[in-house]
Amino acid sequence: MTDVPQFLDRFKLMIGEENIEKLAKTRIIVFGVGGVGSAVAQFLVRSGICNLDIVDFDKIDVTNINRQLVAFQSNIGKMKADEMKILLQNINPNLNIKTFPFKLDEHTINDIDFSKYDMIVDCIDDIKAKKLLIKYAYEHDIYILSSMGAGNRYIDYPQFEITDIHNTSYDPIAKILRKFCVQEGINHLDVCYTKQKAMKIDCKTIGSVVYYPVNMATVVCAKIINKIVD
Repeated sequence: MTDVPQFLDRFKLMIGEENIEKLAKTRIIVFGVGGVGSAVAQFLVRSGICNLDIVDFDKIDVTNINRQLVAFQSNIGKMKADEMKILLQNINPNLNIKTFPFKLDEHTINDIDFSKYDMIVDCIDDIKAKKLLIKYAYEHDIYILSSMGAGNRYIDYPQFEITDIHNTSYDPIAKILRKFCVQEGINHLDVCYTKQKAMKIDCKTIGSVVYYPVNMATVVCAKIINKIVD
């Protein structure tokens, strides 16, 4: 049996040691550790995932601090993937983790051995990269959960849900991906999204507040953990 970290004792009370073992043996790769992904990665490790790899090419910017749980005044300018690894190993020093500090595209996707992973979590902002990853996962029969939009929203309480991409509405990212999935013959894709409409802002920069992406991350984590335990 795997040595169960002591910090999981309270979770073990609810799901039992056998399920803690399932979580410890599951290997997950998270693409994008920005507003949603940095929280997802933390929540998964705090929930007992002991094998977690991350992919992100970006550096931490001061504007990331308001929503990205990897961003601090002390690490501005550093690579998100590297800083995420440090943060996650501070939660679980025995975490088995590898970082891929590059932008996902049709070339770099070949640098990842997807046969090692049980699940993929897609928290990428770039639509082209999302499409590439979703199609790859579908063609290789790897479970993927894809996050939709969390930006340009602050009003009311966040209301995210997990559903099939073909059942989504209102979300502009989901609209693009619905069409893509129809074109590619992808008949099912789990996504996390909200029906709450985004604000219209007169600039290309997406507005953000911490509680929307972090709430999306809690729903993503809950889906992943329950799928493994179930």
